[in-house]
Order: sequence, then structure tokens, then C-alpha cells
Amino acid sequence: MTSRVTATLALACATLTTTAFTSAHAQSNVTLYGIVDSGFVYQSDPVTGSGSKKSITGGGQSGSRLGLRGTEDLGSGNKAFYTLEMGINADDGTSTLGALFGRQAFVGIENNKLGSLSLGRQYTPFYSMTFLTSDTFGVGMTGAAINLQNGFTRSNNSAIYKTPTFAGLTASIMYAAGESTLSTSAGRSYAAAVLYQNGALKASLGHYNTNNATGTASSYGTMLGANYDLGPVILYGDIQRLRSDLNGVPGVTKQDTNVNLYSLGARVPIGKHTVYSAVTYADDQRKIANADAKATHIALGYTYQLSKRTNLYSSVAKINNRNGAQYQIINATTPGYGQFGFDLGIRHLF
Repeated sequence: MTSRVTATLALACATLTTTAFTSAHAQSNVTLYGIVDSGFVYQSDPVTGSGSKKSITGGGQSGSRLGLRGTEDLGSGNKAFYTLEMGINADDGTSTLGALFGRQAFVGIENNKLGSLSLGRQYTPFYSMTFLTSDTFGVGMTGAAINLQNGFTRSNNSAIYKTPTFAGLTASIMYAAGESTLSTSAGRSYAAAVLYQNGALKASLGHYNTNNATGTASSYGTMLGANYDLGPVILYGDIQRLRSDLNGVPGVTKQDTNVNLYSLGARVPIGKHTVYSAVTYADDQRKIANADAKATHIALGYTYQLSKRTNLYSSVAKINNRNGAQYQIINATTPGYGQFGFDLGIRHLF
């Protein structure tokens, strides 16, 4: 599988590079963009549920960010593109994710007929094409399915090839080198996804595999997700299988186990109002002593659009852990939200 992934990316790189420099005329543009999101959070004790905590968070519905993105027209249907995006804690002004451009930092080239190739730190196809298709809450607020599921969100040192859309189908494949002298498999990751869109239906199948720092163990996941727009209501659903031999604790690191997950939800837009509801269920498949962990996550949410770029949001969620599971509610940026969570905030996009 790995050799096929590497060969595909190498061929895409060579083809796109050759076709991109057929014109000497170029036009470029740069966009400054961002999100500022902050709100009030109430959370119960993550272990016993007996205590509580109140705080201001820097990203309830979306992680606050500041970014630059740009394109350059290379002519003949070719263009270069890039994104540099940093994460910001809007509650105290500090940066997130431990790097200057910790959210995204990549550059790429695209051809209208051949697709695109990008290199750097970027969203994986599993996350951008499959996970986001099926999460009712869009991975934000306390109702996000990522509370139980694994999104395999970003990858460093990655090369991603994405096809043009043909008959509603778009495919993408990623290879991320571990950059280790131990072996070629140490720290290596790969992912792939296929997205189908036809009218009101959007469906996607994705897979990822990532190795540990020594290449001796790996975790991987497969997900089938979809949403369907009925007009007055948008339905969401997915099935996810997570497997790992990294010797993790069930429900703690989420992917370090053998677990099946299921999620169903609905989003109801009514003018400036949108109501969200979702339920996610996790079932450990190992069936051994102290490992038959199960959890149910139930959530309700609401947003009100003050303008095209500014909205208010609120959500409430409860996780019921059983048989030793230790899942916790999170919002867009804050882990360890507790067994019960409530948030109320404001988000502005620019």
C-alpha cells in the first residue's frame, strides 16, 4: 500500500510540475482571513462529575485563527497556491498547537485537468473529505462527534494529491514521511478519501494509518459518512472503525483501542436560526476483562446569525461512560471538557 501511495504522489508531482510552467504570464492574489471565537464555558468534573468549573474559552464553535492564503495564475489552466495559518487563544492572546503556523502551512500547484498537489502541514483527506461530511456540529461546540471519534485532523511533512471532480466524485491521497533514521516506516502516515456529491446527497469513505515513532506499532481508522439535505432539515450519519496496537487505554486516547463508533444527527436551519442535535455511540470490541468500554454522547446546539460573518452559539452535551470508558466532552479547542458541558459564545469571521 505504501509503495503505491508513494508512486502515485511521485507521478502526480512530476506531471503537475511539467505542465505548470508553460506560460510566462502570472497573476497573483493574497487574502488575509481569520476567526475570532470566545465564550463562556461550564464543565463538570471529568472523572466523578461531582465538581464543576466555569471559564472563558478561546474557541467554542471554531478555533480562533489568523491566516494568509494566496494563489498565482501560471497560465494554461495552472496555478500555484499556499496557506499559512496560526491558531490563537482568543481568551488570553497566546498561540495554539505549539508552532507559529501550527494550524496549516503548505504550498502547492494545481492544474484544471490533472488536479492538485500540496506539500507541508495540512488537513488530511480523512478529515477534510470524510469526517467533516458527517459531523452535525462541524467539529465545534460541545456536540462535536470528535468527542468520541478520531478525526486524524492534520499531518506534518505531508504530500497530498487531489483529483478534479468528475461525475460528482473527488478523490484524495496523502503520504507523510516520518523523517526518521530508524526506518522508513517510523512515524510514517498515509490517508485516502473519496467524496461523492449529487444534489442533496454528500457521502464519503476515508481511511488513515499512522505509525509510532519507532515504526513498531500503528493505529488506523476507516469511516463512512454522509449528509442529506431535505430542505427543512439536514441529516447526518456515519460509521467509524478504529484499530490500534499502541497499547492505549480504552476511551482515554480514543484511537488506541479496538472500537466501533456510530453517529446520527440533524441540523435544522430556520432563517437566522439553526438547531443542532446529535447522538454518538462508542463500543469497545476487545471483549476482555475491564475493556468492554462503552459510551454515549448526546448533544443539542443552537446558533443565531447576527450578520453574514457574526453569530452567537450555544450547546449542551452529556457523555455517559460505562465499564471503564473515560471519554470527555471538548469544544473546538479545549480538551478535557468533563462529562457534562455547556457553552455560550460569539464567533466572528473575517
